[in-house]
Amino acid sequence: MKNIVGLDLGTNSIGWAVVNGSVNDDGSEQLVKIQASGSRIIPMDAAMIGDFNKGNSISQTAERTRLRGVRRLSERYLLRRERLHRILDILGFLPFHFAQDLDRHGKIVKGKEPKLAWRKNEAGQFEFIFQDSFKEMLEDFKLNHPNLITDDKKVPYDWTIYYLRKKGLTSKISKEELAWILLNFNQKRGYYQLRGEEEEENKNKLVEFYALKVVAVEDSGEKKGKDIWYTSNPQLSSSASFLRLN
Repeated sequence: MKNIVGLDLGTNSIGWAVVNGSVNDDGSEQLVKIQASGSRIIPMDAAMIGDFNKGNSISQTAERTRLRGVRRLSERYLLRRERLHRILDILGFLPFHFAQDLDRHGKIVKGKEPKLAWRKNEAGQFEFIFQDSFKEMLEDFKLNHPNLITDDKKVPYDWTIYYLRKKGLTSKISKEELAWILLNFNQKRGYYQLRGEEEEENKNKLVEFYALKVVAVEDSGEKKGKDIWYTSNPQLSSSASFLRLN
């Protein structure tokens, strides 16, 4: 019987384990049991560790500035959201069950958590309000992507918004469906790095644009929990080039 100490050294953590093992007659080692294990987390990111190694202290002013920046980002996001709520409500684009939980400034009433695409019925259960579009999406899958619905595979209602985003480019959609898409864009608008801060703009640079068309969506064979991961196969449909001149 012998003891083996194993270490897993990370940038912000250390994992360890003590393993009991034995040696067989043929010289091979066999694991008997894990006697003990644990981990230690270092509550600092790489920047803080670098400042610590350099001997730089962290002032209270810097920490207050960081927290103030976080609060401002959150406040600006909520303000954009509330303004969009107010505009869509004035235009009459919001479903009644969602609009009735907003005040006149577009802010959600305290204690309420309305969902635009889901409405609570008389039994107190939430029901999806865009059933017609969901059924259209299933019919589209039957024609173009039958592998997505074979073997009684369940299709999430949330996929409907991506079908509507595609449908809205060429066909008419309802006001409520458009409001759902706009609010989704507002929530998932992403982040854009200011390239001017990192590189000089070349006004004579040739810029090329490629339009891709997804020709197939295939099961990748990977799973995360009960969810199935799919792989999309894009195909070049058109391209264009532009030359920036001074």
